[in-house]
Amino acid sequence: MNAAFRLAASRLASLTAGSAAYIALISAIYNETGSALWVSAALFFGVVGSVVGAPAAGWVGDRFERRRVMVGSDLAAAVVAAAMALTVDSALALTLLFGLLAVVESPFEPSSASAMPTLVPPAKLPRANALVAATSSASYLVGPLLGGLLLGVGASASELLAVDAVSFVVSAALVVSIRRPFGLSGGTESEPGVWAGVRLIVDEPVLRVLVTATVVSLLGMGIVNVANYPLSIQLGGGTEGYGALEALLGGGGLVGAAIASRILNVGRAPLVITVMYAVSGAGLLLAGLAPVLAVALAGMAIAGAGRGLGDVADTTLVQARTDDARRSRVFAAQDGAAHAAYSGAMLAGGLIVSAAGARAGVLTAGACGLVAALVASRMLSATRSRSGSRPGRARRTP
Repeated sequence: MNAAFRLAASRLASLTAGSAAYIALISAIYNETGSALWVSAALFFGVVGSVVGAPAAGWVGDRFERRRVMVGSDLAAAVVAAAMALTVDSALALTLLFGLLAVVESPFEPSSASAMPTLVPPAKLPRANALVAATSSASYLVGPLLGGLLLGVGASASELLAVDAVSFVVSAALVVSIRRPFGLSGGTESEPGVWAGVRLIVDEPVLRVLVTATVVSLLGMGIVNVANYPLSIQLGGGTEGYGALEALLGGGGLVGAAIASRILNVGRAPLVITVMYAVSGAGLLLAGLAPVLAVALAGMAIAGAGRGLGDVADTTLVQARTDDARRSRVFAAQDGAAHAAYSGAMLAGGLIVSAAGARAGVLTAGACGLVAALVASRMLSATRSRSGSRPGRARRTP
């Protein structure tokens, strides 16, 4: 588990600083333009960057040694974050660089998730996934709160972005310190093609349903991320309230990850994912109906906890149903599909909030969570129909 602890520490460093910088970025753009559509455009470029980068991200993770891929991604992200710190007064520059940051960051997560089954024993894999998810959730909890508070006491967006750049260097150093194999390299020779992960998802019923449910859920998450800032303003929370809403939506996953480390195994993963999408949707509905900020914060915490446990189960299920030669490409394909939906939701979120208000946006997001749960429930019958197959072995595509 030492390798998992170091990966978790690398995520804690870069995601905490990145989450604080995200609050600074959105606040700077909104304060300069006064427009939810500009915020939506910035988020849209960020997600489009992830979609554009996904095919290559998965391919390099299966083709090259994953440690080097992760370090290279971190160092490239440090350069882009530094450039953002120098152009903080331009909404256009921040928007474009935010998209580029997403592109260069995109190889890290697929490579990290794909390496985990090699870095830890199979029996400890759910715990290792939960550990990384818990530190990520802690980052999403502390980072936005810290960002909102620092901005509130006079820190500049440029300073927070500069710290973000340094955090990527720290993350790279932690990855370098792991002295264990990161899995197969050269997997693109035995399983060629950028789209090998997509083909496996299409052919594997459980993965196909899982990715579809993820896409539906991310439609809601994209909308709520646009709606949270104006919702906080409407409820009298200001920048600090926005930071708290974002923190609890991301950081609520700490509870979910803690539960996952105790109850999760591959066999339970489909049921856990289904229930947790429903819990997340219910939390967002509560936030959308909230009469005061405290109730909205409670709803975001519930939604975050549901997503936290569901995300650990999602990762564990994908790892179990893919082979090492294609695993990075499967994770990247899932990320690409989710981010494609998220990018559309960015634009839709701006339109919904502008036309009907922040509450309508959050309520729409909650409805997406409930629909995602209905879609995910199809995995229960799919896994029962394949109960005779060996776990952890993916069917090879032609």
